Amino acid sequence: MNIKQRRTIRKYTQQPVSDELLNQLIEDASRTQTMGNLQLYSVVVTRDEERKEMLAPAHFSQPMVTQAPVVLTICADFRRTSDWCLNRKANPGYDNVLSFLNAATDALLFTQTFCCLAEEKGLGICFLGTTVYQPQTIISVLELPELVFPVATLTVGWPAESPNQTDRLPLQAIIHQETYNAFTPERINSCYSERESLPENKHFVEINSKETLAQVFTDIRYTRKDNESMSATLLTALAQQKFLKAENLPGIIPAVTERRPDVLECDVVRFQNKKEKWVAFVGLLDGFPYEIFTGLQDDEEGIAIPKSVQKGFIIKHYDRDGQKRYDFQFINKRGYKTTIEGLSERFNPEYWDYAKLISGVLRYRMPIDHVIRLITSLQLENDTINSWTAGVARVLKKYLPDSSQTFDEEETE
Repeated sequence: MNIKQRRTIRKYTQQPVSDELLNQLIEDASRTQTMGNLQLYSVVVTRDEERKEMLAPAHFSQPMVTQAPVVLTICADFRRTSDWCLNRKANPGYDNVLSFLNAATDALLFTQTFCCLAEEKGLGICFLGTTVYQPQTIISVLELPELVFPVATLTVGWPAESPNQTDRLPLQAIIHQETYNAFTPERINSCYSERESLPENKHFVEINSKETLAQVFTDIRYTRKDNESMSATLLTALAQQKFLKAENLPGIIPAVTERRPDVLECDVVRFQNKKEKWVAFVGLLDGFPYEIFTGLQDDEEGIAIPKSVQKGFIIKHYDRDGQKRYDFQFINKRGYKTTIEGLSERFNPEYWDYAKLISGVLRYRMPIDHVIRLITSLQLENDTINSWTAGVARVLKKYLPDSSQTFDEEETE
């Protein structure tokens, strides 16, 4: 097919796309350009009807997702390269934004080459721009590991339609000589007047009760509210897949993790409750507070821990009888592991109940400012517990995004 005649195909016949043809197209498309010859992409082939049904909501349930014989999800993939490095005594450093951009570029180059080759064979293709709108659904359905991220989706099949071609902007709208040339009102008119005058676009404006075609895009199709919401979702998913560090993204909340990891990183924060010295162990998941344990310091029944210790790990441990407990482990100055067993057993039962409440809202990702507001709103009959909750609130304030507050150990009242 001449590319000037290409059309997006959303309706397909029931004729299957053979594995032989699909594999040949993928192999041929892999000859496209790639950074460092690393081929930083993977292709997940979905033929199973049930799994296509699971993918559909991520693409706003567009019918071609379930009706096409094949759905291809092309992923930016630094997992394979990182595993190769680890298996060859090399230390990969690809859990960052630059690596994601490189892998995404590789994946999109592959995607375009595949489309051209598939259309040459007579197949119909629809590129779904929705892939990065709700990536977490796709990540879950396709069981994508860390450092793998979906960037493009294609529905593939034999065409059951021959739709009209959509218009394209003139060359002057996309080409700039030597430097970028500003789009003056006159140049905008020259670039867009033909598109705006098309009968179908005039009808589009009319049925959406708008004054201009541009308003259809800004007010209905791609609104600021939707863009900002989906941007937050995208950043959260990138942090979840380890291409971004969540702690460097103020205001971005990672997805809820139903099963607590057996080992969590932990901050150790000290505070005072009345005249007593307390210590808080804040378990972190993706850089965000996930749970909190507190206990008295330096008491025979309390938690003896060197003041120099500021970080460690909270480890979920099961006894022989299946009973669960949480231990704190840190590395001492000599490099040896030291474990404090049974953090949960060091609570006064009443404190423990409130700590479970606080950990519960943290685990289900209530924003930190809301958690603090909840804690400080508790008005209990016991003044000592009121003081304790105020101390816990002050501990959590250090995790507020863009917070200018400094944390000290002074008493809270």
